[in-house]
Formats: sequence, structure tokens, C-alpha cells
Amino acid sequence: MLDPKPITSAANPRIKSAVKLRKSRDRRRIGLFIAEGPREVSRAIAAGLELIEVFYCPDIMADYDTRAALNGMDDQTPTFTVTKTLIKMLAYRDDPEGLIAVVRQPTWALDELPVPEVQANGGGAPLYLIAVGTQKPGNLGAMTRTAEAAGCKAVLACGDSVDAFNPNAIRASTCAVFTLPVIHMTDDQAVTHLRDQGIRIAATTPDPDGKSLYTDADLTGPLAIVIGPEDTGLTDAWLNAADQRLSIPTLGNTVDSLNAANAAAVILFEAVRQRTKAN
Repeated sequence: MLDPKPITSAANPRIKSAVKLRKSRDRRRIGLFIAEGPREVSRAIAAGLELIEVFYCPDIMADYDTRAALNGMDDQTPTFTVTKTLIKMLAYRDDPEGLIAVVRQPTWALDELPVPEVQANGGGAPLYLIAVGTQKPGNLGAMTRTAEAAGCKAVLACGDSVDAFNPNAIRASTCAVFTLPVIHMTDDQAVTHLRDQGIRIAATTPDPDGKSLYTDADLTGPLAIVIGPEDTGLTDAWLNAADQRLSIPTLGNTVDSLNAANAAAVILFEAVRQRTKAN
């Protein structure tokens, strides 16, 4: 399966092009990203994504491990061996695992998402997670992982949100971003789409009076759960657009809210509980 060609120079055009993918603006412009590590590469293959080229370092990865990670890869995919110095240039992490693939980003469109009527006939109303202004790649990745586990149909990354194909987002998502649609859009585009499709909007916000506890809310039916930035929370525009507001009580003296990814997990799985009970 492997017939690699060696690359030893940082001036090699393939290396120079791949290094650019460390930056979000180049990933978005070119439509490619880096899958870094055996797990990420093997899951990209399993997801059916197109591998453009593969680089691996024999001094880090054994030949058997490389073959196992690339099982199922198209035999025509260009594959190259590189030195430790070059793999560190390509890698985002300080301790690269010796295998990197350049992968074409999956693309999704709003009109491809299930609408409530269609999904209801298939046995359940759609559930969406809306991540507004998420600036930490780990948070967006963790939220996508949770959304996938909770059976969400998509994550809508609104406003000034981090790139879903940031290497840290990929790792935190355990590669859920390869299969669950993460669609970037403006706040207005998201609200308009949800309204047009008859999907209720549930906005999370602190409530010191305890009048909007998430456990008291009806989280069945077509629903989008909105999580805002950790520092500022949701804007008035989102709160005013919401059909209901949800809060998670905090009992400590110094903490008034949860981490965004944790808050998403708490509320999404309350929705799962209610939906499972309803069925």
C-alpha cells in the first residue's frame, strides 16, 4: 500500500504549502486542513474525506503503525517520508506523533439540513447546537463532540467563531467535526433559518432569580440550544429572538456560570433525557 517518496528539505513546495494550513485564513481560503496524528488521519479516512497527501516520519512511527493508520486510504494518495525536523514544522502540537495528512474540508449547506417535518417522519425532532462567538478551539471542539453524542443534526457556529478545523478543535472533538456539520454563519442568518424552519430557539443566560431553570423547560420538539461567549454571554438580539431562556444554577460563591462546553453538555443531555422519556 505504501510506496513513499522521501522529502528532506523545508524548501519543498509540498512542505511549504502544508505549513500554510496552520493558519485559519489559509485553511478557509484553500478549503484544506491538517489531520495530525494516527487517530485523526484514520478517522478522516473512515469518514470518507479526501486525503490530498500524507507525510510520516519513520523515526517516530513504525512502518506497521503507519500502515494500520492508513488502512482504507486511496492507494493513489501521494505519500512521503519526512524527517523529524519537517514533521515538527508541519505539526501544530509540540510533540508530533509522526503522521500528518492534508485533507479536503467537508462542506455542508443549510438547505441540506433536515427540516422538522421530514425528520419527524423519521422518528424524532431535530436538535441543533448554536455556538455563538466561540473563541477557544477546544471549546468548539468539545461542544461538537457533545453535540454528536447527543444526536444533534448540526452545529451552527455564529458570529466571530473559531475555525472548526483548527487542530485543537479537531482533537477536542475527537474528530466529530469530520462527520457532524459545523456551519459558519452570521447571527442573523442563523435566526432567519431557524425561524423559517419552525425550530424553537432556547437561549442560555444566567438567571439569579431562578425563574428559567433548564430542567423546567420543555426541550422536546424541533429545538436549537444557543450557547454564548463565556466572557460576555449572548447579545440582546439573541435573547430577544429566543422562544425560551435557560439557566443552569450554580451553588458556589465565586463561580456564576459554567464553561461553555460544559453548559452545552448539561443542557443537551437534559434534552436527550426528555426526548427519550417522551418516546
